Amino acid sequence: MGYVFGIDLGTTYSCIAYIDEYGKPVVLKNSDGDHTTPSVVMVESESNIIVGTEAKRSIEIEPDKTVQFIKRKMGKENDQVTLNGTTYTAPEVSAYILKKLVTDANEELKQTGVIKDGEEVKDVVITCPAYFGMNEKQATKTAGELAGLNVLNIINEPTAAAISYGVSGGDKNETVLVYDLGGGTFDITVMNVNGGNISVICTGGDDQLGGKDWDEALMDYVMQRYEEENGEDLSEDPEAVAALYVDVETWKKSLTSREKVNMSVNGPAGRFREELTREKYEELTSDLLNRTKNLLEDVMAVATKQGYPMDKIDKVLLVGGSSRMPQVAAMIERDYHVTPILADPDEAVAKGAAVYASNEKAYNDFVQDEAVKAGKTVEEVKEENLLTGELDKKFAISAGGSAGSALKLNITNVLSRTYGIVALQNGKPVICNMLMINDQLPSTKTQRFYTAEDNQDAVVISVYESRSTDEVMELEDRVALTDIDMRFTKKVPFNTAVDMTMALDNAGMLHIIAEEQQYHSKLDTTFQLSNQMTDDEMNSAALRMSSAKVE
Repeated sequence: MGYVFGIDLGTTYSCIAYIDEYGKPVVLKNSDGDHTTPSVVMVESESNIIVGTEAKRSIEIEPDKTVQFIKRKMGKENDQVTLNGTTYTAPEVSAYILKKLVTDANEELKQTGVIKDGEEVKDVVITCPAYFGMNEKQATKTAGELAGLNVLNIINEPTAAAISYGVSGGDKNETVLVYDLGGGTFDITVMNVNGGNISVICTGGDDQLGGKDWDEALMDYVMQRYEEENGEDLSEDPEAVAALYVDVETWKKSLTSREKVNMSVNGPAGRFREELTREKYEELTSDLLNRTKNLLEDVMAVATKQGYPMDKIDKVLLVGGSSRMPQVAAMIERDYHVTPILADPDEAVAKGAAVYASNEKAYNDFVQDEAVKAGKTVEEVKEENLLTGELDKKFAISAGGSAGSALKLNITNVLSRTYGIVALQNGKPVICNMLMINDQLPSTKTQRFYTAEDNQDAVVISVYESRSTDEVMELEDRVALTDIDMRFTKKVPFNTAVDMTMALDNAGMLHIIAEEQQYHSKLDTTFQLSNQMTDDEMNSAALRMSSAKVE
């Protein structure tokens, strides 16, 4: 099967798309006939997992078996949840969401005759917030692999939305600002869109800010009002709180098109009713909107330094379901004098990812052919390309694209984080940052360091991730992204040079290359990021996935 797929793995809703025979990105329907699937998982038992609308209905009935907003735990230190007595990691829960998307997609593709029996969705590109770091991206990839998918790449959500916008018709040559307010994450990205040439200028945001926070602000208000009116604390009733989570989302959506809604809550002390106006709701959530504005200002300060002030922004694209809230467009019009475009907020990311997946498949096939010609492995060819970029240049010149792809893509992205390693400076350990936030991808830098002792036979390379713009920063109590133990073939004298190369590929995944200059020992290792699943967790998750029925 020649098809590849794009998946928007969202905090509140997810969807999957592909490029049809006419070169058009199409979002596939789930078993309920909807284009988006709630990112909610209920564990009836280890062998019976329910994902989507039915699971969402179960939040208020069986909250101990159900989880939502799992994306906010991806790649974090505390990434586990206990459902119906079994502990799951965030990547495994996300894998069940992916498995549901893929199962439903397979069914629709077979019913419409796009694929035959024995064929199935396999090659995918999965999206993530632009502000996800290395741990979060790797956790996203792990989720895909647990779901049995071949993850071609991880792509930033705003970039995917811009791709969808770029292929939606006409010869566009514009500088756009993508305001992406999803259910649990927020991204601001400035980029040039010129057909299939998409160049990210800078990005920023907060992976802990999204529509969920608007829901919780309204929840806090309702619980406060309930206690004022009824004299009981609603939060002590888990079922009432679970029901309220569903209700506040419904009220929020209603206020998108209506000026007021009637709220009604059942709790331990009886019923509470109140009329909620859009004006009151916007007042309750104004601090959250201001947080998005402050982040937008931060990004525009960087863009301005690079020659793209607000008056050079041609379009503002609103992406993510939460960007539908009228207060978002009103704020942008009022403060920036631009009328934003609601750019297919629910489906644009998946459609763009599908276009990118088609291009990525072509690139991977190209790399494989080049490796065969050179008599090398694919890994060897890719490592050489990290240092020279020659392969990327050659692919850009080639015909590119795959059969049925909407257009040839040339995407230039930027780093969402800063990366550095620990070294001694005047006898004190500090973090020497090598790759800086908003540097263009792929990004490579080589820096020379020196051994600190005589007869040294190894160095520990401690890699740190931050949002700093400083070349050197204090170590303080920061936690390393990973520690890599580099062993030398022989002991080396004090002050032996060690050349460290740090590289991020187009997917934003980290590579470390090192060589000591006395006997030319080279780093030959794979490394485990700090907040990833252990081998035991992976094995347990894979076993559960293989035996579980997901519906």
